[in-house]
Amino acid sequence: MNNESEISSDLSVLLGQMKGNIIRELSYSDRSMDDLAHLLGINKTAVKEHMESLEMKGYVQSFFRGGGTGRPKKYYRLTEKGMGLLPKRYISFATMLVEELEAELGREKVNTILGKVADRIVGESGWKKSTGSLESREGKLERLKDFVDTLNKLGYYARLEITDDVVRIIRHNCIFYELAKTNSRIICNALGSELIRNSLDQDFKISEKFSQGDNRCVVEFNLAD
Repeated sequence: MNNESEISSDLSVLLGQMKGNIIRELSYSDRSMDDLAHLLGINKTAVKEHMESLEMKGYVQSFFRGGGTGRPKKYYRLTEKGMGLLPKRYISFATMLVEELEAELGREKVNTILGKVADRIVGESGWKKSTGSLESREGKLERLKDFVDTLNKLGYYARLEITDDVVRIIRHNCIFYELAKTNSRIICNALGSELIRNSLDQDFKISEKFSQGDNRCVVEFNLAD
């Protein structure tokens, strides 16, 4: 599949075929309603309906451009939000970057770097690390609940499950999922684990992982430890 076909396919799934085609055309150049009607093979009334919908959602914006004589003509361009709809290759780039770093620096050094990244992720989300050991059961539970709230701010869709002294943090999403599929030995074992280790003064084990084919990630703590 060539690049143009990939763009059309991805956008059509998200927006519908015609709106996807409009976003694709606007990615090449600003277009007037006449331009779009001609390029898409539909009448201007249909173009107007699609553009009103896309503009209301914030994907495009209209503006007027003078063309010499006569009244200025209405044109459309993609907004930053609209540009965000176009396919990106961040995962491919990140995967290659991790692989090159491991080959150049070694896994231990990469793990150290990812540990620092984990610190930044939880720090920038507003999480405050413990200043000492958690002594009471209630204190440990309260801190784990706060940590789950922090994970949800990051997009993990996490919940806390408690059975006697065993507490499970169950994450239904992984914000590194695509990257972890091809780099699980680093992303899951280093970045994922360090994110927890650097945040909680608590021993844990990961009993289920997305990267191992599970449909969730489960981190277990024992309050009695």
